[in-house]
Formats: sequence, C-alpha cells, structure tokens
Amino acid sequence: MGLLDKIRAYKQRSFPPGIAGLPNFGFGDYFGHDGEQSVPEYGDYLATSNEIFSAASLRARMMSSLTLRLYRGRGKKKQDADNSPPAQLLNYVNPFWTPKRLSRMDELCMCLWGETFWAIERTNGVPSEIWWMKPTQVRPVLHPSKYIDHFLYEPLDGSQPVRFEPDEVIWFRYPNPLDEFTAISPLVAARLPADAASAMMKSNKNMFVNGLKLGGIITPTDKVTFTEQQAEDIEWALEKRAKGVDKAHKWLILRYEAQLQGLSVTPKDAEYIGGLKMTLKQIANAYGIPVALLNDMDNATLTNSREYQSILWTNALKPDAELKAEEIEEQFLPLFPGRVDHCLYDFTEVEALQEAKSETWQRERQAIDVGRYTINEIRARNGEPPVPWGDVWWAPVNKFAVSDENSEPPSATQVEEVTDPETLKGETDEPVKPEVSEDDTRTLLKSLDFNGRVPR
Repeated sequence: MGLLDKIRAYKQRSFPPGIAGLPNFGFGDYFGHDGEQSVPEYGDYLATSNEIFSAASLRARMMSSLTLRLYRGRGKKKQDADNSPPAQLLNYVNPFWTPKRLSRMDELCMCLWGETFWAIERTNGVPSEIWWMKPTQVRPVLHPSKYIDHFLYEPLDGSQPVRFEPDEVIWFRYPNPLDEFTAISPLVAARLPADAASAMMKSNKNMFVNGLKLGGIITPTDKVTFTEQQAEDIEWALEKRAKGVDKAHKWLILRYEAQLQGLSVTPKDAEYIGGLKMTLKQIANAYGIPVALLNDMDNATLTNSREYQSILWTNALKPDAELKAEEIEEQFLPLFPGRVDHCLYDFTEVEALQEAKSETWQRERQAIDVGRYTINEIRARNGEPPVPWGDVWWAPVNKFAVSDENSEPPSATQVEEVTDPETLKGETDEPVKPEVSEDDTRTLLKSLDFNGRVPR
C-alpha cells in the first residue's frame, strides 16, 4: 500500500464532519486543524491604522486596474473567449456591484484576512450573478474524504446559518502551511507594528493636547509629610487655580512647604518620528510594498518611482494576481457548459511593467536575429497565434532565410549581379528601375517592420 492509499484509507474512517474554525466538532483534531479562522477584529485596522489603510487601499486600487482575459485552448491553439458566458458574468457581476468594486473588495479582504469568498447565484442551472461574502461570516465544513463538504454562511443578524454547496462558492485564500483550511493574512505579521504605530500616535496626540508637557511632581520637604487630605487639596488647587489657558502665568500659593518638579518629554526624546518610520517599513514589508510608495520620501525621487512600482508589481501584485487567476480557472470556469479552458490577467496595460517587457523583446529580437528562434516560435512561447510569414528565419539583407536543411546561400556571382551598380544602368547612364511585382511589394512592406531584414 502506497502513501496516498494509506492517506485515503485513513480519511475514509468514520469521522464526523467538522467546521473549520470550530474545533469542538472534533474533526480538526484528526487532521491537524488548529481552529483559527478570519479574526473579525482585523477589519477594525482598516479604520484605525493609517498604515494598514494606506497599504491595503494601494494594493486594491492597483489590482482592480487589471483586466482578466479568458481563452479557449492553450499555446498555439489559444483563442480569445471575451464574449463567452463566464466572461460576460465577470463583466456584469450582479445588479448592484461593478467588477471593479468586487475586485477592490476582494483585495481589501485579502489584505485583512488573507481570503475572500464569492457566492454564485444560478438561473436554470447556469451561473448568473456573483455576490461577495464577508470572510468572517463563512465557515468551510470539512469532509473526511471529499476535502470540503459544504460552506456555512452566518448572517450578520444572527439568524440561522445558510448552507452553500462547494460548487456555489469560490474561495480565494493565501496558502497557510500551518493549516490548509484557513488562510494566513499579511496582517498577522503587520499587526504588532500597526498597534505600536497607533499607540505612538495616541501618545503624541496627548502630548500636544496637554501643551507638550506631562505635568509635574509635588513632593514634601524633609520636614513635612502630607496627609492624604492635604495631597488631595493640593491636587484640587492645581486643577482649579492653575490648569487651563486662561490660568497661564498665574501664581500659586501653597500652605505647605513643598518642592515642585516639572516633567516634560519632547517628541525628539521619545523618537516618535523614528519609531513611526520603523513601523511603516515593517507594515510595508508585510504587504510587499516598497516603503517609498507609502509616502516615505527619504530615498524616493521622481526618477526611481517607476522602479519602485515595478518592484511592487513584479514581487507582489503580479504573483498574487496569477494565483487568483488560477483559482478562477480551477473553481469558476468549470461551472459553465462548454467550459472556457484558460484565463490570464492582462499586464500589458501596467505601465510600470512595460520597461521589463521591452527588455524581453530585446532578448527575443536577438534570438530571432541569430536564428535561435523563428517569429512563430517566439509567438507560441508568449501564447500568441502564429502568422503566415513567421515560420522562416528573417535574416538581415546581406543574409538569406534558412527554412530547411536544403537551403543554400546565393553564389558570389548572384550577389554581384544584384549589387553591381553597372548592371542597373542603361545606355543613357540613367539608373534603370527594376520591375517590382505585387509579391515583392508585400515582402518589402513586411520587411519595414523588421529594420531592413527580409526573407530570402
């Protein structure tokens, strides 16, 4: 018995179904489920943490700018399916939401809870609407052998949970090596610096409200001891006679011999600015955002802003978008009859990635120049359809196209006949214009797109 057979046999034992996030069902104990689920309090950070709001909103705006392309087939057989039923539904998700609103909501949830859910409404068995579900209200119910038995949605009004079958829910989530049935949120790593930043801002606010002073200490001298009543009298006198803008610079007379010692902490002493910069960098790291894009302009300039955006797209947003596209391809597209096979996000409209694309084109062009690949081979690698003139080597004008092993270069006499200017002169020494056929004209026009290279 192999390893997979042992796992299947173990899962087929009679265990009761369990709800992810509710370990008291007992199922999680058998399969290593630790019971942690989307924490509702994580949503509060969007309203209370400036850094979390800035990072999540930036990612949501940029991710919602992408366009999802649907295709039938792959590689050379790939064809656009932009008018297919799943494409039409993704462009009209429901009567109240736009696709961009759904995309922003999805990304905000991914930033807060690391997961988001779609509920699929059907008409005559065919998906007709997409509805977003708050991750904190959705619980996957595990199955001993079928992975997910169903989903339970707990309404916000506290009414009975609503059951959804697995093919009625699309579940997007970040991988969690601690528990495959729950997502891991970037906020798990960013929560501590976010809390520290909020605490520093509150403390800084209190210092400004109190005139940048924390107050002072009044202590009795060596010869005097304050009773509890006397201490309260002094405190009351200070509150009544000395506190407030209208009481500034007034004299205060005490009936007891005491020493007054003022205390003050300046922002410099507390290193508020340095602390806020540190927490901002840690939060930015958790979300894969170069800190300069969150308005930390210490090392940012107009010349390197595009580089920072390229880093964000290359290292964070593009891989996350590709993960989401794979989930749509795996869970959403099979719901439609005559399924669409493939989907990809279109990154050609992302300005920050075009510089990297131009570098790729340069490498592809060099490969074509030396005959490493033909044009159609390059197009196939990029998922583009072939062109009729792309199966031969487009060589420079002083070379010839090698289309098969029987191709031979032109002889020296043939080259001389073409290049000798004497052969192009008539009796009047006027240049003779060679006759150009219609096929030669088309070939010439094609060659203009390849910097003087023509096929032989």
